[in-house]
Amino acid sequence: MPITRVEKIVAGLVVAGAGRSRKTGNYHCHHRGSNVDAVELSSLDEVAEFLRANPGSGVRMEPRWSKIVDDIYIGGIPR
Repeated sequence: MPITRVEKIVAGLVVAGAGRSRKTGNYHCHHRGSNVDAVELSSLDEVAEFLRANPGSGVRMEPRWSKIVDDIYIGGIPR
């Protein structure tokens, strides 16, 4: 089943959601410890695969286009 959401959930509330770049239209993921040199991915399925395969990695989320590493839920399930 395709992934429809990648979110940060704190105390049961969604506080951020994976967002696409305004420039490229892709999602930006980052390896552990990196805040630059984004891995650009075109679908949430690819984002989920990247996050699961790379512990400590993060994804840019809205609002504020912040890199989020903790409290990530993929399709409502904790990473």
